[in-house]
Amino acid sequence: MLIFKVLILVALLKLLINTERPNLCAGIYTGIVLLINLMSGVGFLTAIVATAIAGALALIYFWLLNHFRDTAIFWVILIIGLVIGLV
Repeated sequence: MLIFKVLILVALLKLLINTERPNLCAGIYTGIVLLINLMSGVGFLTAIVATAIAGALALIYFWLLNHFRDTAIFWVILIIGLVIGLV
């Protein structure tokens, strides 16, 4: 599961760099989180709430990455986000 998360985040980061659309990346991430939550057997309401929180955090994360794209802060945000996302 860890490798799956890493591959998803790397693909979304590549998409963000190419498109500069953090909303698109956050939306894709949110959809994937919803599918994983529903397949893992958690309750529907729990899956929706967890997905909404993950989506909001993903939007903030990808927006920050896009906003600080050409600075050194980009790498700090990238690493912190990857560590938090993999936990």
